[in-house]
Amino acid sequence: MKLRISSIILKNFKTFKKVSINPNPDFNIIIGENSSGKSTVFEAIHLWEKCYQTYILSSRKGFYKVKKSTNRYVNYQDLDFLRITKDEDLFHDPKDPDLGKCAEITVALTSDGDIPQTWNLGFKVTCPSSIENAFYRVQPIDEEQFTNFATSFCSEGKFLDEAIFIYQTRPVAGVHQFEPYYNEAQIKRKIQKGSSHEVLRNKIISKRKSIAQLEASISEIVEKSIKFTLPASTRRDKDEFVHLDVSVNNSKPYDLHLQGSGFLQIVEILATVEFIDAPLKLLLVDEPDSHIHSKLQSNLLNYLRKIDHNQFFVISHNDQFVTNAGEGEVFFMSESAKAEGKLEAIDGSGFDIIKNALGGVILSLERLNQAKHIAFVEGKDDASYLLKINQKIKQIHPVRGCLTNVTFFPLRGKDNIVQKIEYNKRTLSSLVKGKVWNVIFDKDFSTPVIDESLKRIIRGKNCKPHSHDGYCIESVIFTDLEILKRYICSLVDFLPHGETEGYLIQVLQQIQNDICDINQPLSQSVEERFKGQKNNRPEFENLQFTDVVRSWIENGTFKAERVMSKPIIRDFVLQLEDLLGISLFLRESNNDEEVSSKLFINYINFINHIDDVAPSLVSLFIQLGVLDEPQPVVEGELVA
Repeated sequence: MKLRISSIILKNFKTFKKVSINPNPDFNIIIGENSSGKSTVFEAIHLWEKCYQTYILSSRKGFYKVKKSTNRYVNYQDLDFLRITKDEDLFHDPKDPDLGKCAEITVALTSDGDIPQTWNLGFKVTCPSSIENAFYRVQPIDEEQFTNFATSFCSEGKFLDEAIFIYQTRPVAGVHQFEPYYNEAQIKRKIQKGSSHEVLRNKIISKRKSIAQLEASISEIVEKSIKFTLPASTRRDKDEFVHLDVSVNNSKPYDLHLQGSGFLQIVEILATVEFIDAPLKLLLVDEPDSHIHSKLQSNLLNYLRKIDHNQFFVISHNDQFVTNAGEGEVFFMSESAKAEGKLEAIDGSGFDIIKNALGGVILSLERLNQAKHIAFVEGKDDASYLLKINQKIKQIHPVRGCLTNVTFFPLRGKDNIVQKIEYNKRTLSSLVKGKVWNVIFDKDFSTPVIDESLKRIIRGKNCKPHSHDGYCIESVIFTDLEILKRYICSLVDFLPHGETEGYLIQVLQQIQNDICDINQPLSQSVEERFKGQKNNRPEFENLQFTDVVRSWIENGTFKAERVMSKPIIRDFVLQLEDLLGISLFLRESNNDEEVSSKLFINYINFINHIDDVAPSLVSLFIQLGVLDEPQPVVEGELVA
């Protein structure tokens, strides 16, 4: 009979009020932030096993029956695998109105027969009120489930204490130089107590008949030829310590304890897997990659996945393990999952999305989990600009929140933006919950009507839209002429401000004349750019270039920000510099990307007062929770 854990349910256990886990039948990788509860799952499995073993009769063919006058107990001192300082620490809330000082741990076992059977084997673990730190009282939740499991499993002549073997391997920095000989029972005891590395030589020599298979497995993972030199079996009766040498790539054999920590980690895991024999071998692997070179991590993962009659639970902070995982194998332990009470495998398609947009999967998942706001932006430059503006605002003005509560997620452009939002939000929502979703984008050629229509669609996707008040984020400095004048004058210290402002107005007027005249090269080049964008911009389907041109003038005023694309910003800078006879700022080239970026970054450095921040940016930082909403001024009230 082949067994697998199909469900784990914890109630009032340490960090969990209630959580249900439906693991993969073969391979499970649990990731999450520190102190999120990953290791607590391992502790719960260990405690369940302790309760299970406690309830097995001496005949090993059945379980104790529960009576009012009898109970089974586990000693507090025997639970050294639990990270608790007193018995009450076992419970999420010792004052829980329903459970109080009682935790429930249920493990569902499922068989692999033609007609699979499932047994929900749950225990109540209760702390007595009469004496502290002495023992826990253990009772089965549903006694019939245990009886049915014993009847089914033992019908094949097997014993209940042989049904399940659970061990946890931890990072191995080294092994003892002198390792005594142990018998099989002592080896199993060491493994169960988490001291598996202390009997590594014993596990290896116990498989002397199949040592070639173990050598081949290790060689496959480390990509080097591995040979063990085993002591003769007769040495057990003569020697106190096991002497075991290993040769790597036909080198001179050296004692096992002289090998590197990465090699020892791999040998420790494989030797234990080979040593155990049970219908369900549950292997709890804590940070297997801690001492393993990244080149070998994928090899180890692939090998472990091929091993039959094992169910792996792996805790890892390593992206290599996550990105090489199969579908339904990765579980993200987050606060939202704990609050929801359900830990489910996350959609593997999200890995590539996160990795391409944000970098490493695990750190990015943790950053997404901590954020209050997730903001879709067109590109990484937008996020960089906003972070710089945020730093400046914090220096000059009181803030309500922090931009570290916002994770920016690049969409790689505005083309097909609604489809991108739908896909990315759906994927990310399966990983993180309870977030405020924002979409920050450029207006480009959008008229006010088109822009508002797009925002309405985005709101329908439960996202808060914000479009920069201008062609692009760099163009927002042209939205307020007074701010623009102060900024440009700050870059020119050899002319009266009035003269500098005059040149500024002259350049803007020239741009207006050129772009609004369909016979001018500037207007024609802008129209060509507009036509090139229409194919991938569904919102432009019925938009004509003449509509765009009309939108540049509002109430008789030319809205320069609506035409200031990066090439036109470059033209603005070059024409103004010609009139001034100087360069406004240092740069390596007159490339439109560099010129527009340098102009905007220098603007951010110029900001000394909240009134220097373009209104469009102020409204965005209010939306992201950084700035407070402005208070309405009551008529007759004095304003400080």
